[in-house]
Amino acid sequence: MPLELSIVPRAHWLSRVRSCLRLLIIVLSGAVVCMLVHTLEIKRGNRYLDLRSGELPMTWPAHTNLAPTIVLLAIAAANFLASVAILSLSLKRSFRRPIRSRDAYRIIAGSFGVILWITAIVVFHLLDKASKASLGRYSCTNKNVLSNGRYQYRAVCEEQGVAFYTAIGAACAETLTLMTLAMSAYRSAKSQPSPPMLQLRDKKHSISSGTQSWQPRKRSPSTL
Repeated sequence: MPLELSIVPRAHWLSRVRSCLRLLIIVLSGAVVCMLVHTLEIKRGNRYLDLRSGELPMTWPAHTNLAPTIVLLAIAAANFLASVAILSLSLKRSFRRPIRSRDAYRIIAGSFGVILWITAIVVFHLLDKASKASLGRYSCTNKNVLSNGRYQYRAVCEEQGVAFYTAIGAACAETLTLMTLAMSAYRSAKSQPSPPMLQLRDKKHSISSGTQSWQPRKRSPSTL
């Protein structure tokens, strides 16, 4: 039993860094999901509340633009679930084993994740900036209005902004994860031995060159 444990290869430092980054992505994407869900709950749950003196009812536009929030929420939730699945699979030794085709799939999937994060961030920013009735922009415009104590425009504005910058942090962590995948694939391809046919061809070439370099010495006529 100790002999079996001694021959198990240790995880490379790139694999450990990648696991830490994946855990960070889970935390960041989960935080984005929680904050955006909370802002949607605030928008949905501010009706039929008793107001105190000096408070104004918290109202929203008739057609509040929820598209920026929903797009960012959907991509953050998908990335959270994908990161949990990848981290769970990485606990298996067979999944950590370097295989050239599997490395290519990992790089493609990592690139797709980075593209999704960038798309969500750009769409959220552009749609929120273009629409005065978006959840984030409307709440930030009215953040100084004193509304019901449990539900404030300021809270929605702050949570929308924090979720946006948290998504940027998650996208940066996803980019770093993709870089570690590329480095691991390069290291695996570099350390992999050459194919057997190439080795056989090199061996034949070395033998033929050796035979060509050795030639029998000719006898001189005087020795005949």
